[in-house]
Amino acid sequence: MASRTAEVKSYVEPQIKSEASEVYARWGMSLSDAVNTFLIKSIEVGGLPFDMRPEPRPVYKASTVLPADPAYGSSVLPDDMDNEEDGIYDRLVG
Repeated sequence: MASRTAEVKSYVEPQIKSEASEVYARWGMSLSDAVNTFLIKSIEVGGLPFDMRPEPRPVYKASTVLPADPAYGSSVLPDDMDNEEDGIYDRLVG
């Protein structure tokens, strides 16, 4: 591997730098390692190595949200709202 001697300088908010450092430290990487990896992947894919489109956010209408049931500590959906194809109810404890 070639020697890493070229400098890239950028300015970020201190909190962003701190939180990002913690994230990459869990992977055994420094911020310099992370930036280098980002640049390498950008070259490999010919652009940003991730999708920049925002994730769609769920839209809830107040009229359709059921109030929390104190017996369960959360909302309990009626059986007729169960879509057997999605399997969501399969994970719920009754």
